[in-house]
Amino acid sequence: MKLKAKHILLSYDQAEMSTHTRPLGVAMQDAETLIKQLEKGDIDWDKAAYENSACPSGKNTLGDLGEFDELDMVPEFSQATKALHIGQIGPPVVTPFGVHIILRTG
Repeated sequence: MKLKAKHILLSYDQAEMSTHTRPLGVAMQDAETLIKQLEKGDIDWDKAAYENSACPSGKNTLGDLGEFDELDMVPEFSQATKALHIGQIGPPVVTPFGVHIILRTG
């Protein structure tokens, strides 16, 4: 199945290719805080992705992953994306790479 999404990756100390020393619990709290700010309109997606994402896509494409096949992503990410409606931001999702905030775009 083809999906489209944007994401913000928050790294934590035990994640693969980690860029942070924060524990998972702190990364989850940070993700929840960002989601609340996004939902209230206190910060826009582009700024949040640019300033917070540990993924190169955060700086290069403001978290936009474009279209991808669900099998190209880790199962946790694909399953979370499929569960969202287009335009919806989901709860934080933990994968081996970190904590993701996902916005389904297609």
